[in-house]
Amino acid sequence: MQGWMGKILLIDLTNQKKNSYQLPPELYHEFLGGRGLGVRLFFYFMDQLKVPPLNPDNLLIFATGPLTATVVPTSGRMTLTTRSPLTGTIFDSNAGGFFGPALKGAGYDALLIRGRAEKLTRLQINEGECQFINCDDLKHRPTGDTWQYLKQKLPRYEHLYIGPAGENKVKFATVAVGKNRTLGRGGLGAVLGSKNLKALSITGSQEPEIADYDKTEQIKEKSLTYLQESSLTSSRLEDFGTAMLVNLSNEAGILPTKNFQETQFVQADNISGEQLTASMESSSGSCFNCPIACARKIATDEGEKSGPEYESIGLLGPNLAISDPDKITELNHICNELGLDTISTGSVIACLMELSEKGYSDHSFSFADHSGLENLLKKIAFRQGLGASLAEGSLEFAREMGHPELAMQVKKLDIPAFDPRGMKGQALGYITSNRGACHLRASMLNIEMLGLPERIDRFSEQGKASLLIQQQDLNAILDSLIVCKFTLFALAEGFYREMLEAVTGLEFAAAEFYLLGARIWNLEKIYNLAVGFRKKDDTLPARFKNEEGSGPLRGEVVVEEKMLADYYQLRGWDSEGFPLQETLEELKLTDFSPYIYGGEDNEC
Repeated sequence: MQGWMGKILLIDLTNQKKNSYQLPPELYHEFLGGRGLGVRLFFYFMDQLKVPPLNPDNLLIFATGPLTATVVPTSGRMTLTTRSPLTGTIFDSNAGGFFGPALKGAGYDALLIRGRAEKLTRLQINEGECQFINCDDLKHRPTGDTWQYLKQKLPRYEHLYIGPAGENKVKFATVAVGKNRTLGRGGLGAVLGSKNLKALSITGSQEPEIADYDKTEQIKEKSLTYLQESSLTSSRLEDFGTAMLVNLSNEAGILPTKNFQETQFVQADNISGEQLTASMESSSGSCFNCPIACARKIATDEGEKSGPEYESIGLLGPNLAISDPDKITELNHICNELGLDTISTGSVIACLMELSEKGYSDHSFSFADHSGLENLLKKIAFRQGLGASLAEGSLEFAREMGHPELAMQVKKLDIPAFDPRGMKGQALGYITSNRGACHLRASMLNIEMLGLPERIDRFSEQGKASLLIQQQDLNAILDSLIVCKFTLFALAEGFYREMLEAVTGLEFAAAEFYLLGARIWNLEKIYNLAVGFRKKDDTLPARFKNEEGSGPLRGEVVVEEKMLADYYQLRGWDSEGFPLQETLEELKLTDFSPYIYGGEDNEC
């Protein structure tokens, strides 16, 4: 096989055993790798799909794609698929860095982990060798200390690991990948914590075989040319990181402010990417084979820290009414050290602040007051006092306080820093996303805000379902190849098909290529139906449907019923969101039809 290594590794932490498997070629051809392979393997190896996320039988699936570790630009990414402890959905998160190429270097397309170690453990994999090492000395160590320990101990290996939040099974705990990358959303770090798995280190010297090396090199050079010609991928992301979006979002009235009660922040310029670059000494960093170099590193008195991404700025800044860039940088750093998702952390604290200001809570936290927040983050990570309730996520906390409507989430995943009232296509994306509110499942930013390839009316609900589905299917493919989505700022969709064909030697007609994305999307939907998700879960919080925004969003709310009906029809689903038989036949998913009506109600 070209592109793929042709085998996977399954590790059982309970009995410290490992087995390797060769997969049928059609599994790769129909699901590619990364996200697609992850959800397919979840069905393949899980006896009971409704196993609770923190149960030892839940699977962790680390997967690469056919383009991983090749010369294709941005081909250093990997995914982690499991059942999310925050949402209860099938969930994958992906990250750059160098871990993906190392997994392929060890000879595997995917690594599956089940069971639970008796003591805190780190895994060490060198191609066919696997060691289970007790690491009680790393217990509750922050991510920075853990990284330094692992790099000193195993300098030739690539590493991923969890912080205290993961060990304490916080529902939105992250997984650190290398020094500066993160599997950020859905609480996947808590699944590692539930398995007593602190760290995973891997190395190897194998390389994937390329079907047509000359053609692959030509596509690489052409891709690099287009990436260099785009100001976004050639300079702006390197100069300012994703924080370049702060002023754009604020001017458009989509920057979340005070738990999305407002949509513009008066002091946004203080925390913009341009201002952060001008006022702080910073540098950029890149992942494996990546020319974009979007990672920001900021020099502080305590040493170099990761610069906050746009989403972290939005949720830890304006959404808490905090305008001090040093404070936002510090909160971002603490979240990273503890292993907390900055989006969900900012969201649950904003929920707490609104509850407090409206007299629904006895806790004295208010917007714009950042005193005590560093301590609160530590209480969340260690599940102490109020932190134990916040660690369950915004919806569970708001329910506990009697006001679930103040949790800004879909399927318990907190809404990122783009207000849906100002981007109706993105609103539908939040509503229908298989993993909950997510801008990465189908970012409508390009066409609704940036005009790439052309701008459409962001306030209109007309025709958004078809555009969204196209983006969802394309992003499912990118997450499975797996390459960075920033390349979409510069590359046409046909490039990705050419890359896949050159590396694997397989041919895909354009329609067949898009069917790959639809197949992956529908299999994720089938899993969620199997565990009990229904049409009632495809909805935004009432705030976005009943309360108009501010500034440019004055008078704007989301009317979701017609968009959702159009979406279901175009997806080939019935009016309740169940895939029709002809849809399953077209996507070669008829074997999964028994799962569709298997769920009574979701349990998470």
